[in-house]
Amino acid sequence: MRRVYEYKGFHITVELEPVPEFKDGVILATSERFLTVVQVKMANAGVPLFAPVRLADDRSNYFSTEAEALMAGHTAGQRLVDDTAPA
Repeated sequence: MRRVYEYKGFHITVELEPVPEFKDGVILATSERFLTVVQVKMANAGVPLFAPVRLADDRSNYFSTEAEALMAGHTAGQRLVDDTAPA
């Protein structure tokens, strides 16, 4: 899943990577865990400001729902913009 958000003249791209769960060397199809990848670009330029950021939750675990992963990515992107953009 991929979402692009606009924030203060920047595009924040949040992409979810499903993380399979293994048991005895076999992928469990019913497991849904996610890693979030965030990338920030200026809206008028296609060049990323920095390398993509990969996120897990606050306990270094994978996100258990798409909603949690998307919200965390969106919030992280906003913080990156706020810390990078001049006031």
